[in-house]
Amino acid sequence: GSPQAAGPPDLNGVWSAPFAPDISKTLGHQPPFTAYGAERFAKEDEIDDPLTKCLPIGPARGIQAGIMPFQIVQTPSVFTILFENQHTFRIIHTDGRSHPKDLDATWFGDSIGKWDGDTLVVDTVGMDERTWLDTAGHEHSDQLHLVERFQKMDNNNIKWTVTFEDPKFFTETWSITLPIARQNTEIMSYSCEENEKDRAHLRRAKK
Repeated sequence: GSPQAAGPPDLNGVWSAPFAPDISKTLGHQPPFTAYGAERFAKEDEIDDPLTKCLPIGPARGIQAGIMPFQIVQTPSVFTILFENQHTFRIIHTDGRSHPKDLDATWFGDSIGKWDGDTLVVDTVGMDERTWLDTAGHEHSDQLHLVERFQKMDNNNIKWTVTFEDPKFFTETWSITLPIARQNTEIMSYSCEENEKDRAHLRRAKK
């Protein structure tokens, strides 16, 4: 039988991507900012990072912030990513549904996925604009639209490509690709609010 007849690849397991704290370094240059996007980025400071307030990490940054692994739990109708980071989760519906018409913005947005051979293509809209795209302060608006491709290379490796589209912040779409590797571990419990000692020591950078 053909691989297609066997159904989509199995990506269940614990995975991790390399830590990519500054998306412009992964990209090789700054993203194609609009004037508004460039102005917002110039004003940003690490003390404003939503993670310092224990706010959820958001869909793409959850994968890029590779210090902590994540677990994929896959069924025919749903592809779930359990992040060790802040003990949060992301649900990607793979049952053929569309995005709802009246969407309220949420931390991880509304994600729908479909299989294209060995690749899960995920479309996400409706993300809360308070999340950042990375640790370096790249932001987005509520118009952010993500398209991710999770391509299974072999049993232990996924090639992850994410395309960012946000007409308020960027003049055109742009993409980064990171390798995701299987980890021989389990995700651990994590509470951001418990014994948090970092934020008090953060100071605004002198511009």
